Amino acid sequence: MNNRELFSVLTGSDVISQAFLQKIVRLHLQYVHENNIHEDADLKTMVREYTEGLYKEKPE
Repeated sequence: MNNRELFSVLTGSDVISQAFLQKIVRLHLQYVHENNIHEDADLKTMVREYTEGLYKEKPE
């Protein structure tokens, strides 16, 4: 499954999936910004890392 296929699955009509994707992307972008990482984001990696608990929740 490539990033486009994964994105289309996560952004389907399911509101929970959309919220999950938004949360993953937001947390990943915070992590990238804080650690000065300038690599392209890989959506599959973000989903895997989030589900493995590698992103810590931060207060909004």
